[in-house]
Amino acid sequence: MMREMHPKFQKYTHAKPVLQGPPRLSKWIALPQLRKTPIGLLMGVLLFTCSCSYSPRVHADEKRQMPGYLTSDEIQSAKVYQEALPAVVTIYVSHEVYQDAGSVQRGGIGSGVLISSEGHVLTAAHVVKGAEEIVVKTQDENMRPAELLFSEATADIALIKLTTPAPELGHAELGDSDELVVGQAAYAIGSPYGLENSFSAGHISGFRSFDRYYDGAIQAKFLQTDAAINMGNSGGPLLNSKAQVIGIASQILSVSGGFQGIGFVVPINTAKELLSLKDRVWLGIEGIYLNREGIAKLMNWDLKGGLLIERVAKGSPADKAGLMGGTVPSRMLGRDFLLGGDLILEFGSQEACDSDCLVEVNKRFGGMDKILVKYLRGGKIQETTIDLTSTRRNFLDEIK
Repeated sequence: MMREMHPKFQKYTHAKPVLQGPPRLSKWIALPQLRKTPIGLLMGVLLFTCSCSYSPRVHADEKRQMPGYLTSDEIQSAKVYQEALPAVVTIYVSHEVYQDAGSVQRGGIGSGVLISSEGHVLTAAHVVKGAEEIVVKTQDENMRPAELLFSEATADIALIKLTTPAPELGHAELGDSDELVVGQAAYAIGSPYGLENSFSAGHISGFRSFDRYYDGAIQAKFLQTDAAINMGNSGGPLLNSKAQVIGIASQILSVSGGFQGIGFVVPINTAKELLSLKDRVWLGIEGIYLNREGIAKLMNWDLKGGLLIERVAKGSPADKAGLMGGTVPSRMLGRDFLLGGDLILEFGSQEACDSDCLVEVNKRFGGMDKILVKYLRGGKIQETTIDLTSTRRNFLDEIK
């Protein structure tokens, strides 16, 4: 029996996953276009899992008694599920999508895990990317509004928080991903294809690293697992045999569009490092750097270069500073753009912030609480100040 989506989100439709195939590789799920942002380059070699459009009625575990014939491995799996489930949540988002005919509201569904009694939820950055509204469904069936605190797109990690704390809810314990070994058991819980509280068991299949760094210091690493991860699992926890969170589901490699036994998970220690940085520079901007030729073709202006803002995360420092993203879809220079957003010409004293500036934004502005920004809007050059004090804190200190 199908369950209707919560009334708040019934009006939204859901985007289908995009399948694309890079040369000599199987098809990846929902490959994001490579673009440069103030926090670095999006990972173009791995693909984000998508959210789904329905959520059938489920009866989570129902506190069933374990049969006496279960093997020790089965008992262990069941115990992990029962212990971790109270902290697992389903995340509903709504966002505005711009098309030729105008903007439409769309919704998505992903997974997450409560990690504090104050209502902090870890999830994947792409689950809440561009969200106008975030609502978290907890295991007590309540729909709770949440706000975005921090997002690192290149690492695919985001931290959201329930707007009203609910200390009665269970929360998970964070493990140590540096202690993992290939071959040990791994368990995933999430909402694949909208099937809430789905559980799968597998193993740690490998450790993958890339020649890329988050915040200029933290190396990009992923856990590979054969625990079943499908569309909608994004943001859900990967657990060890102690029911500790050892990673956050991020991406899959697929030939058919479904589970192929190759899932990628952000190690929990990577998330810890990112959340504990006090000198981070998170602006909440998604965009692309344009050189003089690009600006001339797209905007008919003769400028040295700048950052064309395509999207601004709601509630982010850039949003609070009044910066605006694009609303007009266009395809030029071999890629899709959202035009109409602000064109940033200067970050602080850095003229026409070039690609190196964007990648190394933390090195350049790590010691600043406020950044003066000069930008072009409606043919006029304007200025605003981005205040970083609300995000420049150690989020791990708040997690109890």
